[in-house]
Amino acid sequence: MKKPGYIKVADRELRLISENYSSKMLLLWIPAVIFVLLAFVYQKGAIREIAVAVLDQDDTKLSRMLSQYVDASPDMRLTYYLGSEDNLETFFLHHPEKAIYHIPNGFEKSVMRGEQAQFQVLTNSSNIIHGNVLQRDALLIGATLSAGVTMQKEVSTGLSPEQAFELAMPISVNAKPLFNPIYNYLYYLLPGLMTVLLQMIVFFVATRSMNSEILNGTYHNLMKMADNKPINVILGKTIAIFLMGFAITMYIALVFIMFGIPFKDRELELLILFSVFILANIFLGFMLSSTIDDEILALDIAFFYNSPAFVFSGFTFPLFGMPFFDSAYAEFIPYTHFLHAFFKVYQIGAPFQNMVNELLILGVFAAVGFVTTWLALRLNSFGRSRMFNLKLSHA
Repeated sequence: MKKPGYIKVADRELRLISENYSSKMLLLWIPAVIFVLLAFVYQKGAIREIAVAVLDQDDTKLSRMLSQYVDASPDMRLTYYLGSEDNLETFFLHHPEKAIYHIPNGFEKSVMRGEQAQFQVLTNSSNIIHGNVLQRDALLIGATLSAGVTMQKEVSTGLSPEQAFELAMPISVNAKPLFNPIYNYLYYLLPGLMTVLLQMIVFFVATRSMNSEILNGTYHNLMKMADNKPINVILGKTIAIFLMGFAITMYIALVFIMFGIPFKDRELELLILFSVFILANIFLGFMLSSTIDDEILALDIAFFYNSPAFVFSGFTFPLFGMPFFDSAYAEFIPYTHFLHAFFKVYQIGAPFQNMVNELLILGVFAAVGFVTTWLALRLNSFGRSRMFNLKLSHA
């Protein structure tokens, strides 16, 4: 039984990919190595034991208690006590500590007199993650110490500890993070990095799939194998690249399992989402490859289009906070819409209907790429067949 044209093209593509060293590296070995290395980078999940220093100019029981609170925090580690020889203005230039707790002289006296007392926290916020963690802990330590002092005063007047606590903390906050409750960077950053690499790899492979045939002089043989039907070329190459993209998706799933990254038991929804996402990138890559004969130029445009995907997707900074042009540009990148659906499904456990809008948008990307590629191949085939026939007639 004769094989359909698209199956012959798919067999050919899979064979070429398996024999080509750069394709194997890009589709198999690079994801396998890079994904695991990235996972080890974020394996700790959260920042702990940030080195901090204390400048205690009060040297009282209360100031020493404050220092103990700092050292007891799981996010901080007290590693240095400043002395008179230390210069606050240049301290961070010569020390690894990321914050200084400055307790001024008279701190305890002010508290005992019922006056407002302050301690100063100087943070090195050149790294915004360090700065946010240190600021949050400083506010928590200040509130805890203040409540403890108030309770101690009330208990000394004859109130029970429970009554003193209610006076010290008349309003309590019960904050309950529902998704990624321990603020684990492994659960947040790693899936985003792996999926944006998936987009770039699939897009780049698709971008060189058509024009490389012209460059290598194999376009005519390819069309002959596809029964001179552009649709068979598109389907055959799509099958091959989709299987490679799906293999990378399985790498991602394996990393999830290896490093215990939780997801909300939505395997089918995730497979559908990844499949549509891969197809959208394949067809957009085909569109570039079939409309731009220069392979290097096509790859440059693909790089320009894909490189800002991670930033413009809203992953590192919310879209609503971006200028209009940037947020508008983000809408034209498939990864933006994939990421919205991905986090809803994998972290929140949203059902299928909650990602329909994103799937439709990814479907529009795929449709535009598919139709443009089909039209371009038809025009190319018509033009090249005419040139081929003219050469035969002249011969």
